[in-house]
Amino acid sequence: MRQILLIGVLGAALGLTGCSELVSLNSIAAEGASLQDPALPGVWAGSDEMFIVRQDGSGYRIVYVDKDSSRKFRAVLFQAGEAKLLDLVPEEEDPFRVPVHIVVRVWTEPSTLRWTFLDTDWLKQQARKALVSQDSADRTLLTAPGAAVRGFLNTFGADERAYKEANTLSRVQ
Repeated sequence: MRQILLIGVLGAALGLTGCSELVSLNSIAAEGASLQDPALPGVWAGSDEMFIVRQDGSGYRIVYVDKDSSRKFRAVLFQAGEAKLLDLVPEEEDPFRVPVHIVVRVWTEPSTLRWTFLDTDWLKQQARKALVSQDSADRTLLTAPGAAVRGFLNTFGADERAYKEANTLSRVQ
């Protein structure tokens, strides 16, 4: 009975995250190992979306806005092999939602920000082999401890097969 309840709660959590197909139940960025990138804070715009990124202590606050909605995230930037990754978690607290962590790869330049989710079918397949996980519809929930997920991302996070085409945003401010 307990396992059925857990699967139901995890399924609901996955259904409410909306963004990525590969999510983690546990924080991925190591405590005290966050990076600071002076090029990341600012207002970034694409054709149909806008990101407002602000420094917040050792991490970032990110507001995502598109034509239909807006979402707020807390983020920690960390290095995994050759890749700079953001560990994003929704900022809104809701007792009916489990906050999951989403991994985003970023490339920063003074006037452009490229980003993409790390969630390809290839990466999900590698994660299922290497980490404790749970599938729900088209999503994979990593239930492994954050240190195990970091080790996995050190190996696979910079691989071109781990992500789809990156979105390019231009600096507005």
